[in-house]
Amino acid sequence: MLDRGVHKPLTVVSAGPGYGKTLAVSAWIKRGTLPGPVAWLTADHSYDVRGLWTDLLGALRTADVLPATNPLMEILPGPKFGDPELDRIIDALASLPGPVVLVVDDFHNITDGVALGTIERLVGSHIPQLRLVLIGRTEPALHLSRLRLAGDVTEIGTHQLVYTTAEARDVCALGGFPLAAEELTRLWRRTQGWPAGLRLALMSVADSEVPTVDHFTGNNRRVAEYLLEEILDRLSPRDRLFLLATSVVDQMTADLARALSGRTDSGALLEDLVERNALTLKLSDRPGWYRYHPLLRELLQDRLAAEDPDSVPELHRLAADWYARVNEPIVALRHYSCAHRWATVAKLLGEVALPQILTSQATALVSALSTVYEENARQATIDTLVVAVVCDYQRHDFEALRRRADDADKLLPDEPEVPLVYRVIIALARMVHARAGAPGNLVEASTALLNLVESVSQQTVPAAAAYTLIALNNRAAGLVLEDRIVEAQIELTAVRAQGAHAGMSLLELSATSYLTLIDALYGNLAQAAADACGALDLAETKGWSREPQLLAAYAAKALVCLDRHDLDDAQECIDAGLMASTQGSDVGCRLLLSIAAVGVANARGDGAAAHAMLSRLDVLTHMAQPLPVLLAGWIRTARADVLLAQGDPRGALSMATETQGDAGFAAGLQRIVRAKAHLALSDPAAALDTLRPPGRFTGYRALAAEAAVLEAVARGRLRQDSLAAERMQNAVELAEPIGLRRPFYFEDGQIAVQLNRFRHLNDDRSPFVAELVQTMGATDTESAPHTAVVQALTDREMAVLKYLPTMLKSSEIAADLFVSVNTVKTHQRSIYRKLGVSNRREAVESARYWAML
Repeated sequence: MLDRGVHKPLTVVSAGPGYGKTLAVSAWIKRGTLPGPVAWLTADHSYDVRGLWTDLLGALRTADVLPATNPLMEILPGPKFGDPELDRIIDALASLPGPVVLVVDDFHNITDGVALGTIERLVGSHIPQLRLVLIGRTEPALHLSRLRLAGDVTEIGTHQLVYTTAEARDVCALGGFPLAAEELTRLWRRTQGWPAGLRLALMSVADSEVPTVDHFTGNNRRVAEYLLEEILDRLSPRDRLFLLATSVVDQMTADLARALSGRTDSGALLEDLVERNALTLKLSDRPGWYRYHPLLRELLQDRLAAEDPDSVPELHRLAADWYARVNEPIVALRHYSCAHRWATVAKLLGEVALPQILTSQATALVSALSTVYEENARQATIDTLVVAVVCDYQRHDFEALRRRADDADKLLPDEPEVPLVYRVIIALARMVHARAGAPGNLVEASTALLNLVESVSQQTVPAAAAYTLIALNNRAAGLVLEDRIVEAQIELTAVRAQGAHAGMSLLELSATSYLTLIDALYGNLAQAAADACGALDLAETKGWSREPQLLAAYAAKALVCLDRHDLDDAQECIDAGLMASTQGSDVGCRLLLSIAAVGVANARGDGAAAHAMLSRLDVLTHMAQPLPVLLAGWIRTARADVLLAQGDPRGALSMATETQGDAGFAAGLQRIVRAKAHLALSDPAAALDTLRPPGRFTGYRALAAEAAVLEAVARGRLRQDSLAAERMQNAVELAEPIGLRRPFYFEDGQIAVQLNRFRHLNDDRSPFVAELVQTMGATDTESAPHTAVVQALTDREMAVLKYLPTMLKSSEIAADLFVSVNTVKTHQRSIYRKLGVSNRREAVESARYWAML
């Protein structure tokens, strides 16, 4: 059946414990008649979707079934593992050069609904190269009806795995215990052909003076317990104590068994148990490691708890000490938790293990600590509160995290012997809460953690260097949001380099993302776009596309696309970023994404969508108090922009209140929107006052370009054409190299006029300006009634130009202007020359075309 099934997408081997499922598949594999190489994974009961796919991919790599160039060699599932990452894995499997057999043993241990859903999708994808074999105690919780109808699944269950009476007779004969037909029938009925029962029956009666199977009675569970008791009873008291003591660990080496039992011959005894088939297995994938059959281990644990319950915590403590010595802190933490050594758990967690919460080991770390909630329910102590804070972080329960940190802080005594790492974990929790829900407190909370870590010796707390980097990274993120961008850039650059050196990939990614955001704020759009795409591509390769450390890169790319008026791409980035931040671990970036969403709706002229986005922004703003300077100013600006689009410039002026100080991105944003409001109120002089001096936008290229556009509009309205042309030229020179388009789409007819004037004055034929002119529907030079303006008019020429549409003669114009007739005629000739005309009528027509009149 296995031979036939391996040529189909799926083979399911399911039966209760002791039916020989694993042994049967293992023997079949060793026969060597498979269509391709085999990768084997034994599933763990603690798997969530991330843990499952981390180990599945590891099994494929360990089995050497993947070419070096296959993307699966690089993917490292992160906490946000989901459909996009699974799609990449499916595509990579489909690109394998030949068939691969993937065996998942103990599949019943996988109970997480999301993890099971990914296996169902994998099966449903019908990957020709993948032959999946699932082994478990129960039928897999998958929808297999369609596969059954198509004949694409082979199912091997209890009925195929039980021994028939003929097979039972052969097994007994091979075991040296031939049975008469009547005895064989009784044995088969009592065991129902259960292979483990039959095998254990043979072992238990082998040394009996009168071999018989009469004592095997009761249902299968009782038979199993009885047979397992028989195994223990056949051991010497000393060996029995060895099995009881070592049953507290899942797997063991001879050295670990020696630490638990005190026996120096542990290695030899384990080998003897393996050779005797005493339900002790030697692990093929971990040389030197052993484990008991799960049923045997369960019985041993039950007997240990009944016979010597006081020894159980101490045995777990011994196991934990051993794992701590061999630098496996997560397993050590699990055993310290079972030993109720919560002070040791908190100390080891703070000194060594906690930084692993930012790695692929996060799920295993929190699983090792999960019993702390039960302990807290019985009696919360400072030790259990500190440990629970870490679990709250992984569960994204940031409010519970803050409450527990506050409760732990109240319990902190003043004595110096209290471990300093407790205060470090509490400070870390407050920093995490600030980033998740109170961004205005992030700089203060991060600085407090930094100050605390400075007093910690790295020799005492090996994780101190990691804590420093984590605190610096968070403080730098807070500095960005406080509009202290120069300081932030310095710290982020250092964190990125040190994070890469320390192998803290997610931390490096976070720093890179915020540096990309800074480039977007400075108006370095090309650099920001390149870095954001690089970060997002790397994250996709690693399976991290929905990690919170990437949110700033999503925000940066969305803002760049918005500035370039690539609205569909901007919305795509916004949606992806908001999806990745649903659990709210970086509320500052979520606010930036929501601000960008308002900007996209405004740019599309979609008032209803703008209102909807503002409502979402309002809800998030209410939850994210206090707000830092940059976010507070930007949110006010977003609201003011919506009011402007609604035709309420006075409301926009009221909303865009002045920010303290003249420098900074937020102050520049608000001055820009106030200038727009003044222009909408037909007060160009007030707009100019708001924008003065131009140097206030230095360093922020996009803001400087937008200010130049608005000044050109204001000066154009004041008929200061020379200055208007100069400012429009400045705007184009700033915007064109970075592809900045958004400022030119401000709804004001003067922008089109000034752009056309710029083209003619400078004979500009660039695609950038041509695209702007075409998009705004401005009249191009080919439709102009006269030739191009070659030079802007002076203020005195503009004064004379205003009289040309009248019936006044040159002498009357001269008298009105208090100048000579010759001066008026000189100005007229200059006007004709500059406008490219030959008479007064043509000059008036041309001037009206250029909106000079």
